[in-house]
Amino acid sequence: MAVPAVFGTVTWWSFYSVGYRVLSVVICLILTAQLAVAVSIGVRPNRDVPWTRVVLVILGILLTCGLARIRHEL
Repeated sequence: MAVPAVFGTVTWWSFYSVGYRVLSVVICLILTAQLAVAVSIGVRPNRDVPWTRVVLVILGILLTCGLARIRHEL
């Protein structure tokens, strides 16, 4: 999800308003952080479920969806 978001932000940068661009950059940063957390779950396996990191991934998805909805309204 992070790669298409960054690619789309860079490719269509000049077509949209400043608010749209700012939200696009924030979405890219959230998706990149979410990717890092998801990789950390796989790299450092644990017998217990890493609930904190799982919740961070879920919150990242929800936050990104909410910001995308707001961005769509601009």
